[in-house]
Parts: sequence; C-alpha cells; structure tokens
Amino acid sequence: MATKNKKTQAQLKKELDKIFSLYVRTKYATNGIVRCYTCSVSKPIKSIQNGHWIPRNILATRFDEKNCRPQCVACNLFQRGRPDVFAMGLLKEYGQKALETLQAKRQEIIRHFPYEDKIAEYKEKLKIL
Repeated sequence: MATKNKKTQAQLKKELDKIFSLYVRTKYATNGIVRCYTCSVSKPIKSIQNGHWIPRNILATRFDEKNCRPQCVACNLFQRGRPDVFAMGLLKEYGQKALETLQAKRQEIIRHFPYEDKIAEYKEKLKIL
C-alpha cells in the first residue's frame, strides 16, 4: 500500500506564498486591475506583486494581511518595497498602534508555522472574493 508523501515545510511555504499573494492582489483588485500601494500605478493582477512593509523573510509578519499590499515590480523589487511610503499608507489606514504591533511581531520566533491551516484559510477567502 502506497503512502501519500507529506509535503516539506519549504513546499508548504511556497504553496502558501502563491495562494496568499493571489489573495492580497485579488482583494484589492477591481475588474482584474490592481493599484500599486506605493506609486498608484494600475496594472492587471498578474503584473502586480504582493509587497511587504516588514520584509517577507520575517515569518511572523510574512502572511499578516496588515503587512501586505499589492505593489508593482518597480516599487517592490527595484525600489526595495519603498518602506517609507508603505509605512505612511499603513499609518493612514490603521494608525500608529498597528504599526507598532507589526514592529513588535518582527521579534517573534516561530518554530512551527501552521502552513496547512493557512493554506486552507486563504483558499476559502479566495472563494469569497
């Protein structure tokens, strides 16, 4: 009897990255067009990326919706996410306390991230959008 191969943490992270990115871009889209959070250029969903205020290498905030917004390639990659402009937008949306909370989460060490649960959660959220 063959057993089902369990996905590695790296494979699960990659899968969640893909689903979460699609969710963030779709959430802010209108008729398939998304505006960059930091420069306001409008592009199709496939031409926009999921940008992070706190860099995505910080697992505690990598999949935090308050830390993520759609960004064009120019802002997200070539201008390193424009964190100053990104922060001003988040400040207007959520206030100083939310930014401080995100900054505090930056210090969290996560040993076992619930990838499977988050994958299921964002697949469901995508169905609603």
